[in-house]
Amino acid sequence: MNPYEQVAQRLSQIKGFKPEKRPLIEEALDRILSSDTPFLVVQAPTGYGKTSISFSLALYSLQDASLFDRVIHVLPMRSIIEDIDRTAKEAFGFSRTKMMSSNEEFLHLFPLNITTVDTFTWDVLKLNTKKIPQIDRGREFGYDYLTQASILTSLIIFDEAHFILEDPRMKTVFFSVLKFLAENNVPIVIMTATLSRGYIKLFEECTKKNNLEILSPNEEDPFIRRELRKEFEIKFQTGNPLDFVDNTKRVAIVANSVSRAVEIFDQAKENAPELGFEEDKIILIHGRMKPSHKAELIERLRKLNNEKSFLLIGTQAIEAGVDFSVDIMITDAAPINSLLQRFGRVARYRERKGEIIILEDAPTGPYSKEKIEKTVTLIKEAPGFNPRVPWTYQKIVNEVHGERKPEVMRGVNRSLMRKLHTLLKNPTKRSKDVLNEIKLITKDEGPLLRGFLIPLEVEGEIVLISPKKLLELSKKGLVKVVAREREVSLCSFKDAYDVAKMIALGNPITIKFTGEYDKERGIV
Repeated sequence: MNPYEQVAQRLSQIKGFKPEKRPLIEEALDRILSSDTPFLVVQAPTGYGKTSISFSLALYSLQDASLFDRVIHVLPMRSIIEDIDRTAKEAFGFSRTKMMSSNEEFLHLFPLNITTVDTFTWDVLKLNTKKIPQIDRGREFGYDYLTQASILTSLIIFDEAHFILEDPRMKTVFFSVLKFLAENNVPIVIMTATLSRGYIKLFEECTKKNNLEILSPNEEDPFIRRELRKEFEIKFQTGNPLDFVDNTKRVAIVANSVSRAVEIFDQAKENAPELGFEEDKIILIHGRMKPSHKAELIERLRKLNNEKSFLLIGTQAIEAGVDFSVDIMITDAAPINSLLQRFGRVARYRERKGEIIILEDAPTGPYSKEKIEKTVTLIKEAPGFNPRVPWTYQKIVNEVHGERKPEVMRGVNRSLMRKLHTLLKNPTKRSKDVLNEIKLITKDEGPLLRGFLIPLEVEGEIVLISPKKLLELSKKGLVKVVAREREVSLCSFKDAYDVAKMIALGNPITIKFTGEYDKERGIV
């Protein structure tokens, strides 16, 4: 039995489904294992099972390490990492996570290493995230060469890549890292459901000496054939999302912000009798929850999947990494890449039909209003649109996210790209040198990666919040900020932003939540 067959069999045992043939995964594995330096883009719809590629390659590396020593699975969001790691540990017991404030390992040395794109970026820059404070004080180099070497001897999988490519800062850093990895003949796999033609052209440019291959399923694929038989009814509405719920169905409402999701949840709980849902079947999931709390909610949701009805209310945190299926999805309008992720939770399994309601008048933040409006217009005009059949939506993805290279390069800091690439490929730069360069970049240009996120300690766990949220909690007297054993007061957004910047640069600052954690709503 080959590694993929072992993975399919084990996943079917723990998840309780009959394995279905996935020709695209088999082809991807064959291409990867028959090339010295593969650079592969796997475009497959949500629900296809792309993560099996990581599990299969990790198993392969245990038997034969001649092509790569291990697999590093890089993801844009912690919520997805938690779900994949839980599955990997349950099925195979050979994964470890590495992300801010919850590192299980110093280095990437297990058969399967699951990490965030932020942590991966620091590590490839030779800045081991657990050692930055010691590096900054000049006490040690923090395993700098070893950290980078553990990456350069691995196969790297960038999963849900479209999330990375939508943030200009992340995109700037991502292409610098990608070019460096390709130059060092590191095997690379990019997995996504939504990649525009403009990005394919950029990948071709980044990997000139590697053979870029693009794989996607065809009409004969059993998954595609099954999805083509399903009926997806798409409606466009305005108003309160709770007006469109059906208490005889499994329903999900996805909002574009935590505050809006919490507001809808509060309304739903208050009006549960009128809506016809039992209160324990109304669940809220968003990104400002303790990991253990979120895990409990996901477990509740898994059990409710077997029920005839429930109401799930969430944010982008349930777009990917939370495995569930609903009959009706009511969603705020968003760009096509986010909508396709959300639609992937409608009739996800063997159901024959699903209903999707897009709220055109919902608040657009944090997304581009222009991209949302273009998405809505194009979906309305698209003949035979099916959220699980790539050729029915690829044109929309191209038009919204960029057909040509200049479109997808919009917002990218080319000067910073060159600076980072030079820094990455200079072997004489030790971790302290790199940290000093990053400090200068941060001082002059703001955060290197996405907007600063702050680790808030809540009952011994970490919840990431923005500087704006930190200031809001501080004004309510719900946080305690301590820097070098002295309590710090926050009077303005600048104060909160400066704290976030200092944390990003490795300063020893702790921020503790002093209020009572809301066991239903999280940090609100």
